Formats: sequence, C-alpha cells, structure tokens
Amino acid sequence: LGILLTVGRQVLIAGLAWWQYRRTRVREAAAPTPPAEAGGTWPRLSIIVPAYNEEVNAVRSLESLLRLDYPDFEVVFVDDGSRDATHALVAAAFAGHPQVRVLTKPNGAKASALNYGIARADREFMVCIDADTQLDPAALRHWMSHFDSPRVGAVAGNVKVGNERNLLTRWQAIEYITSQNFDRRAFELLGCITVVPGASGAFRREALRLAGGFTTDTLAEDCDLTIRLQRVGFAIGYAPRAVAVTEAPETVGMFLKQRFRWSFGIMQSFW
Repeated sequence: LGILLTVGRQVLIAGLAWWQYRRTRVREAAAPTPPAEAGGTWPRLSIIVPAYNEEVNAVRSLESLLRLDYPDFEVVFVDDGSRDATHALVAAAFAGHPQVRVLTKPNGAKASALNYGIARADREFMVCIDADTQLDPAALRHWMSHFDSPRVGAVAGNVKVGNERNLLTRWQAIEYITSQNFDRRAFELLGCITVVPGASGAFRREALRLAGGFTTDTLAEDCDLTIRLQRVGFAIGYAPRAVAVTEAPETVGMFLKQRFRWSFGIMQSFW
C-alpha cells in the first residue's frame, strides 16, 4: 500500500508539473520582460545576504553578485556576529563600493539578520540568498518578470547543488532537481507552494511588512514566512530559470543535522 501511494503521488505530481510547464513554456522560453506594473522598466531591488562565519566564501560570493545582469540593484551584506574574520574581510574588500552596504550586528540567528538587512534597504523588492549561494547572471530578471500582479508576494527560485563531490551530494543534486522541477511546478499550479527557499527567494517589500517579516518562532523561517504570506492573501510564484547554485552537506552528520532542522521546522510552521 505504501509503494502504491508513493508511486501514485509521483504520477500525480508529474502530471501536474507537466501541465504547468505546458501553460508557461512560451513565457519561460522567451527573454524575461519587466512586470507590467513596473511600467516597462525593471524595478529597483536589494539583495540581502546574511552571513555567519563565512570568511571563506563571503567575498567571492559578493563579487559574483556584482556581475549579475540587472540594471539597478544593491547588495546588503549582514554579518550576524561572526566569530571569524567575515566582517573584516568583506568591509575591507568593498569599502566605498556604491552598490554594497556592509552591516554587522550581534548574533541572533538568520531570521534576525534578514530582518536587519531588510529594514535598512530602501528598494521595493528584496532577494534573499545565503552567503554560499551563486546566482545565474540572468536570475534577477527572471525573478522580477514573475511579479506581474500585485497579488504576487514572493517568487521561489530554482536551487541546484554545486558541490557534487561524492555519492551523498550527487543524490542530493537529483533530489533538488526532482523537488524543484516537479513538486514546485505542481504546487504553483495548485496555488500551494509551501516554501520559498532561504537560499533563493524574491519578495515584495509590502508583502513582507504585512506578513510580519521573518520570525524566530521555528527552525524553518522560510517555510513559516511562505505560509504567512499566503494567509494574508498573497500568491507565491516559481521562476524555474532563476537558478541559484548552493552547497549541499557533504557528510552524513551534516546531512542529518540539516534534515532534522528542515523536518522539525516545517512541523513547527504547520503547527
């Protein structure tokens, strides 16, 4: 019975995903265009990058963000009380840079760092990513093109694994492809996307304000926020061509710790 239910679910999700792809394939194949509500111009946006003990990746990640193909954006880097040299390295590398703002605060978890950066950004749209995430050069345009209605409060990106170094990370790469291209497409069709991933998500500033921003009530602040956005009346979209490449756990211990946090955090959110 368990096997039949599992196979049946996969067939249903695949069918819905195919239907959603058929509905949007023309739009996805075309070059992204500014949303209609923006009056034919690309809206201004802020990229919020929270970081804790990321001295190895932080500078390289910000340099890659500055190469993105988008006309008007700023990068707000928030050091969440790192114990290493993260803040010092980033501050020295981007001192005086017109597009980069480097902030620091006492340690308070990722949600508080995101809220800290959002409160100090002055753009209409926010893109929130992890410090170890690399974005496709056209990702911002694909994200913004999906905000074609005031009802759209957030748009999830397409997260892929970039460190396929062993069997565990290769399995996770397959899992990410399945969950992104099947589940999220199907859930968008049904209007029930449950998670705009913390590693790759774009938000309307007003929607964040009405939903109460990120909270520390759960271990899955991204799932918690996504559900609250829908409860206050906003739709959640999915931009499959807004690709973000992230680092997956490479050891069993790291993997189990991550999945416990995800599973328990999602249960907290639904509770």
